[in-house]
Amino acid sequence: MKPSRPRLASYSLDLPTHCDICNKARSHGNHQRCSKTRQERQSAYWEAYMANVEAKKAQGAGRNAR
Repeated sequence: MKPSRPRLASYSLDLPTHCDICNKARSHGNHQRCSKTRQERQSAYWEAYMANVEAKKAQGAGRNAR
């Protein structure tokens, strides 16, 4: 008897079933235009996020120097 392998996930992924742009089911149709729109909306957020990450790196650069 083979030992049973543990499951990779014990619960379903917490992904939305409907598109946040067109509000249609993600399992039906092509959402390339929705993805493009989402990327445009999120670009300002990601620019601010990456600037914050760089600022934290610059601030902490000398902290652990010996």
